[in-house]
Amino acid sequence: MKINYYTLTLGLLGAAKLILDAYGVDIIKDSDMNAIANGVAALLSVVGIYTNHQKS
Repeated sequence: MKINYYTLTLGLLGAAKLILDAYGVDIIKDSDMNAIANGVAALLSVVGIYTNHQKS
């Protein structure tokens, strides 16, 4: 089984951003940029769940 690390990494990075924000670790200080980053992170997390991480 070969794993597609690109899709797996994007999903994990999105989830990590949301988890760190929940614990109060603010990586991005600007509130507007943080809101955009949270939206992208949420989208990447959902896409990462439904993406097949196996290479054909």
